[in-house]
Amino acid sequence: MRTADSGRPHVVTAGTGERTVVLLHGYSDHGGTWQKVLPTLAERYTVLVVDLPGFGHSAGTWREPLVESYVDTLGDLVADRGTPVSVIGNSLGAVTALAWATARPDQVADVVLSDMPGVAPIPRTWTRGVRFRVERLTQLLSTPVPDRYVQQMIGALYATAALRHPLRADAAVRAGYTQHYATRRQVSDLLALGRIVIREIAELPIPEMIDALDIPTLLLWGANDLLTPARAARRITVTETRRVAVVPDCGHCPHLDCPSEFLAEVLPFLARGDHPIRRYS
Repeated sequence: MRTADSGRPHVVTAGTGERTVVLLHGYSDHGGTWQKVLPTLAERYTVLVVDLPGFGHSAGTWREPLVESYVDTLGDLVADRGTPVSVIGNSLGAVTALAWATARPDQVADVVLSDMPGVAPIPRTWTRGVRFRVERLTQLLSTPVPDRYVQQMIGALYATAALRHPLRADAAVRAGYTQHYATRRQVSDLLALGRIVIREIAELPIPEMIDALDIPTLLLWGANDLLTPARAARRITVTETRRVAVVPDCGHCPHLDCPSEFLAEVLPFLARGDHPIRRYS
């Protein structure tokens, strides 16, 4: 297994707003999958689009414990800003955002947790389906099939699992995703990381961590999410600082499936009174 070096992750910065928003993608994804909501966010905020270590342009640079290392990396990333940031995370990125806000509340002003696993168990039927696809992919890696076919299969699996309408995924989204899985080594690393991700998420007390947050929090699901079903929203206690939203006709990645509807929930949350900027030392 390849381990992280001491360098920073790949980050794209957009916008020049006074407040900073950090975008964290999910497992197997990369920062480019925020492309449909980034322009709107960048009109209002300075946006940091992060490729988490092990994925995208930060591939091959992870270390364990994975989520804990992500928190350290992100903490270092914003340390010189001096003010708390807003964090929007999807799936594994949402777990990371929650862990970051829990460990370093002085650095995180508010969080959007989109389609976060760990609130409720994933249905056994879908777990079996995912296991079957992973087994097929593993078998494929042991055959002399050209890498481009492995890459195409990865793209198809992603679209089917992440999106409510996989056939609507435009060519740019599919190409941007699959470029990071063009070789067998990259796919093998992806599967290895998947085992780590599943284990670490299972070990985290996510419901208790949510209840313990004392910062504004928006928990959001796509209504047709197959990986982290939206019925988990019923387990969340709504408070003055904690909101829950379910986006209709969307899958596991609402920012790709339904970007306008996603922004309709996220923008008012971020802009609620434009909270004063706190400074930390």
